[in-house]
Amino acid sequence: MKKYVHAKQVNADRNAQTLRGQYELSQATKEYDSTRRQELHDGFYNTKQWKKISAYVKSRDGYADAINGRLWDEGDLIVDHIIPRRLLPKDKQLDTSNLWLLTRAQHNHKTSVEKKLSENVLKHASREWWGNVLREKLFYIY
Repeated sequence: MKKYVHAKQVNADRNAQTLRGQYELSQATKEYDSTRRQELHDGFYNTKQWKKISAYVKSRDGYADAINGRLWDEGDLIVDHIIPRRLLPKDKQLDTSNLWLLTRAQHNHKTSVEKKLSENVLKHASREWWGNVLREKLFYIY
C-alpha cells in the first residue's frame, strides 16, 4: 500500500508540472471548493441544532449502523443525509427521516458513489436503495 501511495504522489507531482496537469488540478480544486468544502465549512455541522439532532438520531437508532445493524461507540458513527444536504431546501436539512447512521467506511463509500451519480438520481435514491448498494460493496470486502 505504501508503494501505491508513493507512486500515486510521484505521478501527481509530475502531472502538476505540466500545463494540462495544472489546469486539471485547478478545475478539480474549483469543483471541490464549490461543493464538498462549502458543505463542510459553512458551519452547519457545528450548530447547536445539528448537534442535538445528531445526538437524537444516534439515540433513536441505538448506535447501530443502518447497513448491517452492528453496534458502535458514539465516535465511530456518522449521521448522514440519505439525500445529500446540498440538494435539499434549508427547511428539510434537519429532517430526521432523511438521516441515518453509517460507519466511516460506509460513509466514505457512499460519498464516492454519490460523486458518480446525477443530482436527479440522488434526489430519488431511497434508504433501501442505498442499503443495497452499500451492503453489496461490504459483501465484496469481507
